[in-house]
Amino acid sequence: MKMRTASAVFDDIPGQLPATQIPADVDLKSIANSAIESLNSLEEDDLAADATWRDLLSLTDTFRTFSSATSVLQTLSELRERKKCSPFRSSATEPRIVNIPKSSWIDIDFEFEIRDDGLTGECSGVVSVIADAAGRFKIWTLRTWLERYAGHGDPDRSPSVDGSTQLNGRNGACHKQIFDVIVVGGGQAGLGVAGRLRALGIDYILFDDRPSIGDSWAHRYDSLKFHTIREYGNLPFGRTWNESDPRELPKDRIASGFKEWSEKHAINARANTLVEHARWDQNSRTWTVRTSRASDRSQLDEWQAKYLILCMGVGHKVPVSPDWAIASKVKASGYKGTIIHSADYHNVRDFSGRRGIVVGTANTAHDVAEDMANAGMDVTMCQRNSTFVFPQAWLVAAESRDYNMQKMTEVADREQVTMPTKVSREIVNRTVHDRIDRNPELFDGLERAGFKVDRYGDLFTHLYIRYGGHYVDIGASERIIKGEIKVKTTPIRGLSADGLVFEDESQLKADLIVLATGYNHDFRKDAAEVIGRDSADQMDHFWKPDGEDPNLFYHGAEARLARFFSRFVALQIQKELLGKPLEPYLDGRPGAQL
Repeated sequence: MKMRTASAVFDDIPGQLPATQIPADVDLKSIANSAIESLNSLEEDDLAADATWRDLLSLTDTFRTFSSATSVLQTLSELRERKKCSPFRSSATEPRIVNIPKSSWIDIDFEFEIRDDGLTGECSGVVSVIADAAGRFKIWTLRTWLERYAGHGDPDRSPSVDGSTQLNGRNGACHKQIFDVIVVGGGQAGLGVAGRLRALGIDYILFDDRPSIGDSWAHRYDSLKFHTIREYGNLPFGRTWNESDPRELPKDRIASGFKEWSEKHAINARANTLVEHARWDQNSRTWTVRTSRASDRSQLDEWQAKYLILCMGVGHKVPVSPDWAIASKVKASGYKGTIIHSADYHNVRDFSGRRGIVVGTANTAHDVAEDMANAGMDVTMCQRNSTFVFPQAWLVAAESRDYNMQKMTEVADREQVTMPTKVSREIVNRTVHDRIDRNPELFDGLERAGFKVDRYGDLFTHLYIRYGGHYVDIGASERIIKGEIKVKTTPIRGLSADGLVFEDESQLKADLIVLATGYNHDFRKDAAEVIGRDSADQMDHFWKPDGEDPNLFYHGAEARLARFFSRFVALQIQKELLGKPLEPYLDGRPGAQL
């Protein structure tokens, strides 16, 4: 019976911040040398009691996190022997103190190799050291990851473009029908994976159903832009954007940047190509993929590949609307205005000076409300639950420390993304909540305006579990405080001919209602449209190869995670193509039987 990784909530996962701080005058080099020596002859007393180790494909052949000194010691010792691991050695990167409110630690970079049936894996890691209550230095977290297989290319280095790679970004001629890998989806995840595959010399093709690469952004609402900073949104292989580009990239520049990147790196992509279905054949161990032109579904082609990677978004294909807004109830209400989901929203050009309602209070809802206010509309946001809000300036300050024009993106990713996710969550919450305590004015003002604030929200729950529901404040909060955008928190009963009716019998007239009510985030439902429901139901969570249809991957995330983990998807496929099957270490992994 297929086993799926058991779901968990953050508060149930080990990984706490240290309660002590590192003195500024410590001898970092001496501590670093001692830490590396301890790793090479590890004993339980070298580890903090709540030590955590996260491995990305180096020693475990998968993605695992181990917690407690006993677990880390036993598992690391076992896997180092199994993988014929070389001694750990210091890297050229200087050790450094990391400070956050009420905690600090020392990060020390190291390198090592593994030998796997004739294949040499070049690996890196970071060991983080804390001072215990008695002032002794202990290993708190350990991070290890696979960089590359020696002699088989580098997923972080794009080969020079010599014209030998066929680029079909506008659905040009492509006579070959058999590949090692087929990638479905040409957004940031699909492009990143395709680039990594090309860097490793793996034969692939990418299909995207939009007219041109980058159109996944170009078709969205006019005012949309990155809420994160420009350098955070790079695709692999250096910088995607120019220093002259805006700090917060508008959606059309993102679209053109994706297209320019795909051309620069000769991505073998076919746009305007809809994947009708894909089926796995156990006998031939290949996927057969049927495609049509998105603009003419009568033109069918069949393709074959050993591996299929679905990069179709993290459940953003199927809009969700309230029950009162389904088509039959809208018609029955006799509502005379316009009601649309934000998935179909572009602008309010035709509604200047009129009345608008936005249902929802997350990022998109605030953007739409600002559009309405800018157009001189009478605007009301309808809020059901409290909303986590924080200023964009805080996000910019945090991201700019690592994602900037001076530091290489691949270095920043390794420093930031490899940390155990629970520990990263605690770091972010500690930092953000400290700033909230010291800067209450924004949140007090929103509450006075009638906006329900989740003052101490959990950003990682929004990003990794809810896939949204929060607001990075780029200006709408001040307009709510000033009354330029009104807020109504009474539950909605339904529609009338003129607008909305609420549970307290009050009514609100509207010429335009935009439902910023999110999407169905079940990525397996999206996958089922391609691979069928039976196969989709067997899929594990993100970034893991699937056991039922073993050559299937699903990849997708926000910009940084999509970029960084694309390298590991490509490395897993490369290892198997080199004739070295993946042997994931799953001992002790909690699972739920399907």
